[in-house]
Amino acid sequence: MKVLVLAPSLYDTSPAQRFRIEQWARYLEKVGYEFTFVPFKDERLHNILHARGRHIRKAAEMFRAMVRRLTYLRKIRQFDVVFVPREATLIGPDIIEKLVSRMGLPLVYDFDDPIWIPYKSPTNNIFSRLKWQSKTASICKYADHVITGNKLIGDWAKKHSDIVDVVPSTVDMARYPQKTDYNQQEKITLGWTGSHSTIPFLKLLKEPLSELGKKYDLKLLVISHTDEFAWDDIPLEIQSVKWSAASESEDLLGMDIGLGPFPNEGWTPWRCHGKVLQYMAAGIPCVVSNMGILPDYVQDGVNGFLANENDEWVSKLSLLIEDAALRKKLGSSGREKIEKNYSSHVWVSKLEEIFESAVRRSKEKKRGAA
Repeated sequence: MKVLVLAPSLYDTSPAQRFRIEQWARYLEKVGYEFTFVPFKDERLHNILHARGRHIRKAAEMFRAMVRRLTYLRKIRQFDVVFVPREATLIGPDIIEKLVSRMGLPLVYDFDDPIWIPYKSPTNNIFSRLKWQSKTASICKYADHVITGNKLIGDWAKKHSDIVDVVPSTVDMARYPQKTDYNQQEKITLGWTGSHSTIPFLKLLKEPLSELGKKYDLKLLVISHTDEFAWDDIPLEIQSVKWSAASESEDLLGMDIGLGPFPNEGWTPWRCHGKVLQYMAAGIPCVVSNMGILPDYVQDGVNGFLANENDEWVSKLSLLIEDAALRKKLGSSGREKIEKNYSSHVWVSKLEEIFESAVRRSKEKKRGAA
Protein backbone atom coordinates (compact mmCIF):
# COMPACT_ATOMS: atom_id res chain seq x y z
CA MET A 1 0.00 0.00 0.00
CA LYS A 2 1.39 3.40 -1.03
CA VAL A 3 0.72 6.11 1.54
CA LEU A 4 1.16 9.84 0.97
CA VAL A 5 1.73 11.80 4.18
CA LEU A 6 0.77 15.46 3.77
CA ALA A 7 2.70 16.59 6.84
CA PRO A 8 2.75 20.14 8.21
CA SER A 9 6.40 19.92 9.33
CA LEU A 10 9.73 18.71 8.03
CA TYR A 11 10.62 15.12 8.83
CA ASP A 12 12.04 14.54 12.32
CA THR A 13 11.32 18.05 13.62
CA SER A 14 7.82 17.91 15.13
CA PRO A 15 6.69 15.76 18.11
CA ALA A 16 3.24 15.38 16.53
CA GLN A 17 4.92 13.50 13.67
CA ARG A 18 7.98 12.00 15.41
CA PHE A 19 5.95 10.18 18.08
CA ARG A 20 3.30 9.10 15.60
CA ILE A 21 3.32 8.59 11.84
CA GLU A 22 7.11 8.81 11.40
CA GLN A 23 7.58 5.97 13.90
CA TRP A 24 4.67 3.94 12.62
CA ALA A 25 5.88 4.21 9.03
CA ARG A 26 9.21 2.58 9.90
CA TYR A 27 7.39 -0.46 11.23
CA LEU A 28 4.68 -0.60 8.57
CA GLU A 29 7.33 -0.49 5.84
CA LYS A 30 8.56 -3.84 7.19
CA VAL A 31 5.20 -5.39 6.24
CA GLY A 32 5.03 -3.95 2.75
CA TYR A 33 3.78 -0.36 3.09
CA GLU A 34 5.48 2.49 1.20
CA PHE A 35 5.44 6.01 2.65
CA THR A 36 6.13 9.33 0.97
CA PHE A 37 6.38 12.35 3.27
CA VAL A 38 5.63 15.74 1.72
CA PRO A 39 5.89 18.58 4.27
CA PHE A 40 4.13 21.92 4.04
CA LYS A 41 7.21 23.65 5.45
CA ASP A 42 10.49 23.76 3.61
CA GLU A 43 13.82 24.60 5.22
CA ARG A 44 13.35 28.36 4.76
CA LEU A 45 9.94 28.45 6.39
CA HIS A 46 11.05 26.08 9.15
CA ASN A 47 14.07 28.25 9.99
CA ILE A 48 12.18 31.54 10.36
CA LEU A 49 8.70 30.51 11.51
CA HIS A 50 9.35 30.71 15.26
CA ALA A 51 11.62 33.73 15.12
CA ARG A 52 10.05 36.93 16.38
CA GLY A 53 8.87 39.43 13.79
CA ARG A 54 9.79 39.07 10.09
CA HIS A 55 6.10 38.87 9.22
CA ILE A 56 6.47 39.84 5.55
CA ARG A 57 9.13 37.15 4.99
CA LYS A 58 7.00 34.60 6.81
CA ALA A 59 3.93 35.52 4.76
CA ALA A 60 5.90 35.11 1.55
CA GLU A 61 7.17 31.69 2.60
CA MET A 62 3.64 30.64 3.65
CA PHE A 63 2.35 31.65 0.21
CA ARG A 64 5.08 29.60 -1.50
CA ALA A 65 4.22 26.63 0.70
CA MET A 66 0.55 26.88 -0.27
CA VAL A 67 1.47 26.91 -3.96
CA ARG A 68 3.71 23.86 -3.49
CA ARG A 69 0.93 22.01 -1.70
CA LEU A 70 -1.69 22.75 -4.36
CA THR A 71 0.74 21.84 -7.15
CA TYR A 72 1.53 18.48 -5.57
CA LEU A 73 -2.12 17.42 -5.76
CA ARG A 74 -1.51 16.55 -9.40
CA LYS A 75 0.56 13.58 -8.22
CA ILE A 76 -1.70 12.10 -5.56
CA ARG A 77 -3.47 9.55 -7.75
CA GLN A 78 -0.33 7.41 -7.66
CA PHE A 79 -1.05 6.72 -3.96
CA ASP A 80 -3.53 4.35 -2.33
CA VAL A 81 -4.14 6.40 0.84
CA VAL A 82 -3.52 9.98 1.99
CA PHE A 83 -2.57 10.48 5.64
CA VAL A 84 -2.89 13.95 7.20
CA PRO A 85 -1.30 14.56 10.62
CA ARG A 86 -3.10 17.55 12.20
CA GLU A 87 -3.45 19.63 9.02
CA ALA A 88 -2.20 19.68 5.47
CA THR A 89 -1.54 23.44 5.62
CA LEU A 90 -0.47 25.53 8.61
CA ILE A 91 -3.00 28.28 7.90
CA GLY A 92 -6.38 28.62 6.29
CA PRO A 93 -9.37 26.27 5.86
CA ASP A 94 -9.28 22.61 4.88
CA ILE A 95 -9.01 23.21 1.14
CA ILE A 96 -6.39 20.51 0.52
CA GLU A 97 -8.13 17.89 2.62
CA LYS A 98 -11.45 18.50 0.85
CA LEU A 99 -9.82 18.26 -2.57
CA VAL A 100 -8.21 14.95 -1.60
CA SER A 101 -11.56 13.60 -0.46
CA ARG A 102 -13.40 14.83 -3.57
CA MET A 103 -10.76 13.22 -5.78
CA GLY A 104 -11.77 9.90 -4.25
CA LEU A 105 -8.57 9.14 -2.32
CA PRO A 106 -9.00 7.43 1.06
CA LEU A 107 -8.17 9.98 3.76
CA VAL A 108 -6.83 9.08 7.22
CA TYR A 109 -6.79 12.02 9.63
CA ASP A 110 -4.65 11.99 12.77
CA PHE A 111 -4.27 14.53 15.58
CA ASP A 112 -2.86 14.36 19.09
CA ASP A 113 -3.55 17.89 20.35
CA PRO A 114 -6.80 19.86 20.86
CA ILE A 115 -6.18 21.85 17.69
CA TRP A 116 -9.81 22.96 17.57
CA ILE A 117 -9.13 25.20 20.61
CA PRO A 118 -7.71 28.65 19.70
CA TYR A 119 -4.04 29.00 20.57
CA LYS A 120 -2.02 32.21 20.67
CA SER A 121 1.55 31.64 19.57
CA PRO A 122 4.12 33.65 21.55
CA THR A 123 6.06 34.33 18.35
CA ASN A 124 3.39 34.25 15.62
CA ASN A 125 0.23 35.84 16.98
CA ILE A 126 -0.63 37.26 13.55
CA PHE A 127 -0.62 33.77 12.02
CA SER A 128 -2.48 32.28 15.00
CA ARG A 129 -5.49 34.23 13.78
CA LEU A 130 -5.32 32.36 10.46
CA LYS A 131 -5.21 28.84 11.93
CA TRP A 132 -8.87 28.12 11.14
CA GLN A 133 -9.57 25.87 14.13
CA SER A 134 -13.02 24.93 12.82
CA LYS A 135 -11.43 22.82 10.10
CA THR A 136 -10.63 20.06 12.62
CA ALA A 137 -14.31 19.14 13.03
CA SER A 138 -14.88 19.56 9.30
CA ILE A 139 -12.11 17.10 8.36
CA CYS A 140 -13.37 14.58 10.93
CA LYS A 141 -16.76 14.55 9.18
CA TYR A 142 -15.50 13.44 5.76
CA ALA A 143 -12.27 11.58 6.61
CA ASP A 144 -12.42 7.84 5.97
CA HIS A 145 -10.82 7.14 9.34
CA VAL A 146 -9.89 9.39 12.27
CA ILE A 147 -7.06 8.63 14.70
CA THR A 148 -6.58 10.53 17.96
CA GLY A 149 -3.70 10.47 20.41
CA ASN A 150 -5.72 9.83 23.55
CA LYS A 151 -9.23 9.05 24.80
CA LEU A 152 -10.01 12.67 25.72
CA ILE A 153 -9.43 13.86 22.17
CA GLY A 154 -11.11 10.71 20.90
CA ASP A 155 -14.31 11.53 22.79
CA TRP A 156 -14.35 14.97 21.15
CA ALA A 157 -13.71 13.52 17.68
CA LYS A 158 -16.59 11.04 18.08
CA LYS A 159 -18.96 14.00 18.09
CA HIS A 160 -17.99 14.60 14.47
CA SER A 161 -17.16 11.13 13.12
CA ASP A 162 -18.47 7.61 13.58
CA ILE A 163 -15.14 5.97 12.77
CA VAL A 164 -12.58 7.06 15.38
CA ASP A 165 -9.77 5.02 16.90
CA VAL A 166 -7.41 6.03 19.70
CA VAL A 167 -3.79 5.21 18.97
CA PRO A 168 -1.51 6.75 21.59
CA SER A 169 1.69 8.57 20.86
CA THR A 170 4.38 5.92 20.94
CA VAL A 171 8.09 5.44 21.54
CA ASP A 172 10.46 3.50 19.31
CA MET A 173 12.15 1.54 22.09
CA ALA A 174 15.03 0.54 19.81
CA ARG A 175 16.13 4.17 19.92
CA TYR A 176 15.95 4.56 23.71
CA PRO A 177 18.64 2.77 25.71
CA GLN A 178 17.72 2.25 29.36
CA LYS A 179 19.39 4.24 32.11
CA THR A 180 21.73 2.05 34.15
CA ASP A 181 23.57 4.41 36.52
CA TYR A 182 21.00 4.73 39.31
CA ASN A 183 23.59 4.73 42.08
CA GLN A 184 23.66 7.71 44.40
CA GLN A 185 25.50 10.64 42.85
CA GLU A 186 27.13 13.51 44.68
CA LYS A 187 24.98 15.88 42.63
CA ILE A 188 21.56 14.69 41.47
CA THR A 189 20.40 15.97 38.08
CA LEU A 190 16.77 16.95 37.66
CA GLY A 191 15.82 17.13 34.00
CA TRP A 192 13.23 18.65 31.70
CA THR A 193 12.81 18.50 27.92
CA GLY A 194 10.46 20.53 25.75
CA SER A 195 10.06 23.30 23.20
CA HIS A 196 9.80 27.08 23.01
CA SER A 197 6.05 26.85 23.65
CA THR A 198 6.25 24.66 26.78
CA ILE A 199 9.37 26.01 28.48
CA PRO A 200 7.28 28.49 30.51
CA PHE A 201 5.72 25.45 32.25
CA LEU A 202 9.06 24.75 33.92
CA LYS A 203 8.71 28.02 35.84
CA LEU A 204 5.72 26.50 37.66
CA LEU A 205 8.33 24.72 39.78
CA LYS A 206 10.16 27.84 40.91
CA GLU A 207 9.16 27.50 44.59
CA PRO A 208 9.67 23.71 44.90
CA LEU A 209 13.03 23.85 43.11
CA SER A 210 14.16 26.81 45.19
CA GLU A 211 13.32 24.92 48.37
CA LEU A 212 15.02 21.74 47.19
CA GLY A 213 18.09 23.66 46.02
CA LYS A 214 18.64 24.96 49.53
CA LYS A 215 18.57 21.42 50.95
CA TYR A 216 20.38 19.36 48.29
CA ASP A 217 23.23 19.82 45.83
CA LEU A 218 21.28 19.70 42.55
CA LYS A 219 21.69 20.36 38.85
CA LEU A 220 18.87 21.19 36.43
CA LEU A 221 19.32 19.88 32.88
CA VAL A 222 17.09 21.67 30.36
CA ILE A 223 16.87 20.26 26.81
CA SER A 224 14.99 22.70 24.58
CA HIS A 225 15.12 24.87 21.48
CA THR A 226 18.15 26.76 22.83
CA ASP A 227 21.43 26.11 24.62
CA GLU A 228 21.20 29.51 26.31
CA PHE A 229 18.41 28.85 28.81
CA ALA A 230 19.10 30.65 32.10
CA TRP A 231 17.25 30.81 35.41
CA ASP A 232 19.13 33.09 37.75
CA ASP A 233 16.79 33.18 40.74
CA ILE A 234 16.88 29.50 41.77
CA PRO A 235 19.81 27.94 43.69
CA LEU A 236 20.57 25.15 41.20
CA GLU A 237 23.32 24.70 38.66
CA ILE A 238 21.74 25.03 35.19
CA GLN A 239 22.86 22.98 32.20
CA SER A 240 21.20 24.07 28.96
CA VAL A 241 21.33 21.71 25.96
CA LYS A 242 19.87 22.45 22.53
CA TRP A 243 17.57 19.67 21.40
CA SER A 244 18.81 17.46 18.59
CA ALA A 245 17.07 14.43 17.13
CA ALA A 246 20.45 12.75 16.72
CA SER A 247 21.46 13.03 20.40
CA GLU A 248 18.06 13.21 22.10
CA SER A 249 17.99 9.75 23.66
CA GLU A 250 21.58 10.04 24.93
CA ASP A 251 20.95 13.54 26.31
CA LEU A 252 18.01 12.24 28.33
CA LEU A 253 20.28 9.76 30.10
CA GLY A 254 22.00 12.72 31.75
CA MET A 255 18.92 13.04 33.97
CA ASP A 256 18.45 11.24 37.28
CA ILE A 257 14.84 12.43 37.66
CA GLY A 258 12.47 13.74 34.97
CA LEU A 259 10.18 16.72 35.57
CA GLY A 260 6.74 17.14 34.01
CA PRO A 261 4.97 20.26 35.34
CA PHE A 262 1.87 21.26 33.36
CA PRO A 263 -0.84 23.90 33.94
CA ASN A 264 -4.35 22.47 34.06
CA GLU A 265 -5.72 24.91 31.49
CA GLY A 266 -6.03 25.57 27.75
CA TRP A 267 -4.57 22.88 25.52
CA THR A 268 -2.56 21.22 28.27
CA PRO A 269 -5.11 18.85 29.87
CA TRP A 270 -5.90 17.38 26.44
CA ARG A 271 -2.35 16.77 25.26
CA CYS A 272 -0.41 13.49 25.03
CA HIS A 273 2.75 14.83 26.74
CA GLY A 274 5.43 12.92 24.85
CA LYS A 275 8.17 14.05 27.22
CA VAL A 276 6.69 11.84 29.96
CA LEU A 277 6.70 8.84 27.61
CA GLN A 278 10.35 9.61 26.82
CA TYR A 279 11.37 9.74 30.48
CA MET A 280 9.67 6.44 31.17
CA ALA A 281 11.04 4.77 28.03
CA ALA A 282 14.57 5.69 29.08
CA GLY A 283 13.99 4.29 32.57
CA ILE A 284 14.16 7.75 34.17
CA PRO A 285 11.88 8.05 37.23
CA CYS A 286 9.67 11.09 36.85
CA VAL A 287 7.38 13.39 38.81
CA VAL A 288 4.57 14.88 36.73
CA SER A 289 1.40 16.90 37.20
CA ASN A 290 -1.72 14.96 38.17
CA MET A 291 -3.96 16.01 35.28
CA GLY A 292 -5.35 15.04 31.89
CA ILE A 293 -4.06 11.78 30.44
CA LEU A 294 -0.99 11.62 32.72
CA PRO A 295 -2.52 9.25 35.34
CA ASP A 296 -2.89 6.73 32.50
CA TYR A 297 0.89 6.78 32.10
CA VAL A 298 2.03 7.23 35.69
CA GLN A 299 0.75 5.15 38.59
CA ASP A 300 1.66 7.15 41.65
CA GLY A 301 4.40 5.40 43.62
CA VAL A 302 4.54 2.46 41.17
CA ASN A 303 6.28 3.77 38.05
CA GLY A 304 6.61 7.45 38.91
CA PHE A 305 4.97 10.12 41.03
CA LEU A 306 2.04 12.48 40.49
CA ALA A 307 2.05 15.92 42.10
CA ASN A 308 0.11 19.17 41.97
CA GLU A 309 0.72 21.29 45.05
CA ASN A 310 4.18 22.64 45.82
CA ASP A 311 4.55 20.53 48.95
CA GLU A 312 3.78 17.39 46.90
CA TRP A 313 6.53 18.27 44.44
CA VAL A 314 8.99 18.85 47.26
CA SER A 315 8.17 15.67 49.18
CA LYS A 316 8.08 13.35 46.16
CA LEU A 317 11.21 14.76 44.57
CA SER A 318 12.94 14.48 47.95
CA LEU A 319 12.10 10.77 48.10
CA LEU A 320 13.76 10.21 44.74
CA ILE A 321 16.73 12.47 45.45
CA GLU A 322 17.52 10.57 48.64
CA ASP A 323 16.89 7.00 47.46
CA ALA A 324 18.82 5.52 44.51
CA ALA A 325 17.02 2.17 44.90
CA LEU A 326 13.65 3.91 44.56
CA ARG A 327 14.83 5.72 41.44
CA LYS A 328 15.83 2.40 39.90
CA LYS A 329 12.57 0.68 40.91
CA LEU A 330 10.28 3.41 39.52
CA GLY A 331 12.44 3.97 36.44
CA SER A 332 12.48 0.28 35.54
CA SER A 333 8.72 -0.01 36.11
CA GLY A 334 8.15 3.00 33.89
CA ARG A 335 10.11 1.45 31.04
CA GLU A 336 8.13 -1.78 31.38
CA LYS A 337 4.89 0.21 31.09
CA ILE A 338 6.05 1.84 27.86
CA GLU A 339 7.28 -1.43 26.37
CA LYS A 340 3.92 -3.06 27.03
CA ASN A 341 1.50 -0.27 26.11
CA TYR A 342 3.22 2.56 24.24
CA SER A 343 5.93 0.98 22.12
CA SER A 344 5.61 1.52 18.36
CA HIS A 345 5.63 -2.15 17.36
CA VAL A 346 2.69 -2.92 19.67
CA TRP A 347 0.37 -0.85 17.46
CA VAL A 348 1.40 -2.04 13.99
CA SER A 349 -1.49 -4.49 13.52
CA LYS A 350 -4.01 -1.88 14.66
CA LEU A 351 -2.62 0.64 12.20
CA GLU A 352 -2.86 -1.90 9.38
CA GLU A 353 -6.54 -2.36 10.26
CA ILE A 354 -7.07 1.41 10.14
CA PHE A 355 -5.50 1.86 6.70
CA GLU A 356 -7.46 -1.09 5.32
CA SER A 357 -10.65 0.30 6.87
CA ALA A 358 -10.08 3.67 5.22
CA VAL A 359 -9.69 2.04 1.81
CA ARG A 360 -12.89 -0.01 2.28
CA ARG A 361 -14.87 3.00 3.46
CA SER A 362 -13.68 5.11 0.53
CA LYS A 363 -14.78 2.39 -1.91
CA GLU A 364 -18.18 2.18 -0.21
CA LYS A 365 -18.64 5.94 -0.57
CA LYS A 366 -17.82 5.74 -4.26
CA ARG A 367 -20.36 2.94 -4.79
CA GLY A 368 -22.96 4.90 -2.86
CA ALA A 369 -22.37 7.98 -5.04
CA ALA A 370 -22.54 6.00 -8.29
